[in-house]
Amino acid sequence: MSNIIRVGAEAVISRCTLMGFDVVSKHRVPKPYRISELDKKVRESRMIHEVRVILNLKRAGIPCPAVLLFDRKETTIYMQYIDGVELRRWLDGKGEEEIINVSYSLGRLVGRMHKLGIAHGDLTTSNILIDDSGKLYFVDFGLSIFTNELEDLAVDIHLLDRSLESGHFSIKEVFMNSFLQGYVNIMGRDFTRGLIYKIREIRKRGRYVEERKE
Repeated sequence: MSNIIRVGAEAVISRCTLMGFDVVSKHRVPKPYRISELDKKVRESRMIHEVRVILNLKRAGIPCPAVLLFDRKETTIYMQYIDGVELRRWLDGKGEEEIINVSYSLGRLVGRMHKLGIAHGDLTTSNILIDDSGKLYFVDFGLSIFTNELEDLAVDIHLLDRSLESGHFSIKEVFMNSFLQGYVNIMGRDFTRGLIYKIREIRKRGRYVEERKE
């Protein structure tokens, strides 16, 4: 018996049981528009890549669900179930002190992830969980990459900023200021300064594209 948590473009995320344990499964669904053999290779390759990313993060002590099992034939990963809520929901109605504490911790965690040479690829408040004790977890590494490119790392923070802009605009400035303080604590002031400059470049390109569409 399984309950669907989320349906994405690439995969279906469900809560289910495995050998009596409460787990989450991520099943990469076949794409009928791709040649069957190629489709299987693509799904398997992406699944293995995601497992590698998670294992690297776990070894570094960066909080994310532990991989319990993966099924190459079914292109499904079975992971630890995290009993928490999405950060986007948690932020509703929270006071400034709580927001500052959590965003600072998040900044340090993202800094540690980036220092490891991993960009999440979809770092939004929907892909960060927080449990009752206030511990944060990263989830959904389907778009993650191994990289040290400044632009790839900047995109992570740009996406986080955009998700706050659309869902929690009133607290965005407080959140991001505290987040960047935590990030600086890990990555250093000079690197973060260059990163912020790159984020501004990305925003300008985005605005230019939007203007061209009008």
